[in-house]
Amino acid sequence: MKTMKEKIEAVRQEFDKTTINLTAYQLAKYPEETLGHQVGKFLMGSNFGQNVYADKEDVLQLLIAGKNSVKEDLAVQFYLFGNGSNSLRTLAAMAVGAALCPHYLSYFYKRYKEGKKALRFYDIDHMRLLHVPVARIKDTFLIR
Repeated sequence: MKTMKEKIEAVRQEFDKTTINLTAYQLAKYPEETLGHQVGKFLMGSNFGQNVYADKEDVLQLLIAGKNSVKEDLAVQFYLFGNGSNSLRTLAAMAVGAALCPHYLSYFYKRYKEGKKALRFYDIDHMRLLHVPVARIKDTFLIR
């Protein structure tokens, strides 16, 4: 049986795996069509600044929605659920989104179905894809 300290350490290590240890400015230096460049541009365009570090959620947001809004943030979680993610974050965001934004439920359902059609990609190592063009990633994993 794990102690509380061991459980906290396991969660911290899991969190550390989701962080990309490059700033938005460093990512923006990647070649223009690559995932790295697009994530850097996305973060700087979203008023997060140049020195913010990207994480897995930023990459997924860029690949799935391409823009940053409450509606799209919630829709991404429905898409990820369709793609196989059943993390606490995904489930909680879906519950809150459904409760607070019932007028978007048909859109959320559409995004869920699109996530089901895509090949599983939510849990891949995105650090290895920073040099790959975004269009190629979307085509490979059937991300729409």
